[in-house]
Amino acid sequence: MRINFLVPGLAISGGNRIIFEYANRLGARGHAVTIVAPTEWPGPAPRRSPRQRLAALGRYLLANRRVAWFDLDVALKIVPSLAERHVPDADVTIATYWRTAEAQAQYGPRKGVPVYFIQGYEIWGGAREEVEATYRGPAIKFAVSSWLKRLLRDRFDQNPVGPMVQGVNFEQFHHEARAISDPPRIGMLYRDTTWRGTTEGLHAVELVRKKYPRVRLVMFGQGWPWIEAPADVEYHHDPPQHELRKIYGSCDIWINPSWHEGLPLPPMEAMACRCAVVTTNVGTEDYLVPGETALVVPPRDAEAIADAILTLLDDRRRLQAVAEAGHRHIRTFTWERAVLGFERALEDVVRARR
Repeated sequence: MRINFLVPGLAISGGNRIIFEYANRLGARGHAVTIVAPTEWPGPAPRRSPRQRLAALGRYLLANRRVAWFDLDVALKIVPSLAERHVPDADVTIATYWRTAEAQAQYGPRKGVPVYFIQGYEIWGGAREEVEATYRGPAIKFAVSSWLKRLLRDRFDQNPVGPMVQGVNFEQFHHEARAISDPPRIGMLYRDTTWRGTTEGLHAVELVRKKYPRVRLVMFGQGWPWIEAPADVEYHHDPPQHELRKIYGSCDIWINPSWHEGLPLPPMEAMACRCAVVTTNVGTEDYLVPGETALVVPPRDAEAIADAILTLLDDRRRLQAVAEAGHRHIRTFTWERAVLGFERALEDVVRARR
């Protein structure tokens, strides 16, 4: 098949990593795959002079001649916009963000079957009515998780394919069994968007330190933390991808405090690296067993996160048991399984349109 993936940009993100993994692995299976990225973020264009537009284009092309943070093995096409004339003809064209779905809705049959791969309820990315209009559009919906599938079915009267649960790259994310650190190390991804729950995560660690004051906090992220963090935080700024395994592997507990997500990737990677995971119940139901392979708490509840962490720190055997159970369970989520399911789903929708 000729397959296009429409992406809004090439910046490092969990969503892009999943898209690029699918693209590479579909390409390795003999499909002609193209990643199509616009020179500017899709959507209403800001008012700029010709000189400003040219300068912006130059900066973008310098930064995006290749994806520096990921080894992309398929074609990458940088285009002025996602207008139909700039997109290669294909058997299937896959939108990956609500703005790319808006562009895709204008395409004719030469671009193939329109598929909308939905990795989150993206009302954080624009006006709710505009985002939700794309969920009602004519494209065939692929939902990354069960809760998104239910949302699309119940609220938007869609019949999505899924859940399309991604795999974990076990060549990158793995770690041998190890003793619990002294002092214990708690890890968390830093994100400066409120709904990622960084504030609740930090508050939970603060509560834990009332009983275990020597606990170390480990974080990584792309920006420098503006949310107040402990002075002794071990912060890894924009680490290269090959360093992530070491960061996860240095932690005993990994917390995911998000308010809502489609299907969060860091808890899967942390489980692969033998961390005991404490996560909010947002998008994780498809890859963990609450109380067995991870401890699951409600979102926006720092005290619940802290209580779960304390449950593990108070019972080190339980901590190790959860870490090992999570590791065994997540090893079943291979990329080979994921890409075969994605490929079959694409073949089915293409065959149905012929």
